[in-house]
Parts: sequence; C-alpha cells; structure tokens
Amino acid sequence: MKITAATKITIARILLIFPTVAMYIVSQLVNVNWDTYVALTVVSAVLLALCLATDIVDGIVARKTNTVSDLGKFLDPLADKVAIVVVLFLIIYFNRGLDVFPYNSLIVALTAGIMTSRELIIGIFRAVAAKKNIVLAADIFGKVKTVILDIAVVALVLAPLHIAIGWIAIIAYYLGVFFTVFSGVNYMVKNKAVLHESTPQEGSEKQEVSEQ
Repeated sequence: MKITAATKITIARILLIFPTVAMYIVSQLVNVNWDTYVALTVVSAVLLALCLATDIVDGIVARKTNTVSDLGKFLDPLADKVAIVVVLFLIIYFNRGLDVFPYNSLIVALTAGIMTSRELIIGIFRAVAAKKNIVLAADIFGKVKTVILDIAVVALVLAPLHIAIGWIAIIAYYLGVFFTVFSGVNYMVKNKAVLHESTPQEGSEKQEVSEQ
C-alpha cells in the first residue's frame, strides 16, 4: 500500500503527540524555578499547537495532489482526537490553572467524559451508516467544534501562567463543549435515516465526511 504525502504528514502529527505529552508531563513534574517552568510550559503548548495546526496542512496537500486515501481519512481525525483527549485528561490530572472558580475542575472532568462519549457514539453511528452504504452529509458545526477545542486545550496548557489566560481557556473550553454536544446531536438528527431499518443499496458510493 502506497502512503501518500498527506498521510505521511498525518503520521508525523501522530508521532509528534509523544514528545508533546512528554514535555507537558515534564513541565508539571519537574521542580524548577518559575522562569524555567514558564519556558517548559510554553514549549509544550507550542508543540501541541503545531500538532493540531498541521491538520490544515495535510488536508490541503491531500486536496492539491488529489490523493485522498482511506488510510488518511482514518488517521487524520484520530490524530486530533488522541492529542486532545490525552492532553485534556493530563490537564485535569495535574489540575493547574483550572481553579478559576469553585468546582471548575470537577465540571471540566465531567464534560471531558461527555465529549469522549460523544466521539464514541458518533464513531458507532458512522460505522452503522457505512454498513448500510448511507451517504452522510458534512456538518460545519463539527469543524467549528474542532477549531474551538484546539484553541481551548492549548490555552489550558498555558492557563497556570496567568489567571487571565485561565479564564480565556475556560470560556473557550465550555464553548467547545457546547459545540461538541450540539454538533453531535445535530449530526445524528440530520442523518437519522441511519437508524431506520432499511436494506443497503447496491453500488451506492460513500461520501467523504468532514471531521465532526
């Protein structure tokens, strides 16, 4: 199987998750002075931002070279979701920068679980649609959700550095939670035919679905 240039970029994004996570863990565990802590935190945030931002790059390359592949369509959303979920749960574990108001860290933990459940539900929903050869329409709200959550999680990494960053991060995060739930419900309602009993249509083609 030939790996396209866009897929190679996606694989590089996945590999970048490991040093990103390692740097963030180091920044939280190592006992250093404030300036060093700031430097380590900023580096981990930059690595995460680079990992998430390159999602645009592999998409552009795939379209420009007309090399959209099934492997790329599988790995591309996986790279984003793994990075977001792992870093978000580490942020909750270390619980720094989340204390902008009482019980905020608890609410963040609960909503993170809700968002993870949403991704699992949508994944199963798509699998059922694929089995029935049902075409799924793209949803702009899924893209909006992804962009907002990317910004929010990067900001949450930087949140311990200043209370203002913490507030911006939390506002962006809860906005991302809203769009995550809304886009998931909207996506299923719009494509509710997937859940209806029907016979798969022979020879029907599947439409490429934008990231939800």
